[in-house]
Amino acid sequence: MAGSGLEAIGLGFGDEAPQDARRNGYDPDLAAAVCARIEAGESLRRICREPGMPSPQTLHQWRMGDPLLAERYAAAQAAARRNQIQEDEAARLRRLEARKQPWGRPDTYTDAIGGEICRRLAQGESLVAIGGSPGMPVTQTIYKWLRKHADFRQDYARAREVQAQIKEELAWEIAMRARPETARVARLQFDVIRWQLGRLSPKKYAEDAEPEGFDMDVYIRKFGCGDGPDTLELVAGPSFEAAKARAERERGRREAGLPPLHGEGVRGVSLGRVGNTGQTPPP
Repeated sequence: MAGSGLEAIGLGFGDEAPQDARRNGYDPDLAAAVCARIEAGESLRRICREPGMPSPQTLHQWRMGDPLLAERYAAAQAAARRNQIQEDEAARLRRLEARKQPWGRPDTYTDAIGGEICRRLAQGESLVAIGGSPGMPVTQTIYKWLRKHADFRQDYARAREVQAQIKEELAWEIAMRARPETARVARLQFDVIRWQLGRLSPKKYAEDAEPEGFDMDVYIRKFGCGDGPDTLELVAGPSFEAAKARAERERGRREAGLPPLHGEGVRGVSLGRVGNTGQTPPP
């Protein structure tokens, strides 16, 4: 092996061994073969199991009797460790490179397929219908492409905006074509389209949950059990805000040690009662 630890020592095994090593059957050629195989990465146990090779105890005696052999043996072990470290590092780099490769099936996205999906969306077709048509990817694959491809994601968003405009015009046509006998179906279709518009373009079509300038009192009717009366509870509106302000003032008076104000409660307190006669809330 080029640049090995054995060559770095610069001495051959043909030199005359000490008297103690020759007395133990020292063989320079055999010792050189053992050191070369150790440097190549073989274990001493495996080498010594082969026929004609010295036992580990014999090699130990050879090293104890020949300091030069001990040095060559240590150099072979050091070279084997360096080689093993290099192999382990190369294997680690290969594993890291393998992790960069995509798992599962390869990505089959193309600009042509993405453009066709966006074109059909802009024409008002649903994503479920597109995914179920022949030659098109399923809906789950389309969502994966949206997460992975930024260009497709931008085209998809523009297609949804165009689809919202088309649905807005469709809702107007449904309302205009409605007749008394089809009013219920038309109302259902209109509500579904309005719900879709609120999610396709929420900034433009979503309805506020609590519109500003709300000037009506809102009551919740709690039906009584058995013959018990129904209870009306004020939950919103100008009267609710006024009652809330009075409650704040009353709490401030209690904290200051002043006598409480007399007034109606706020949320959670019944502000009126009606019987089971279908009476309407107070104006």
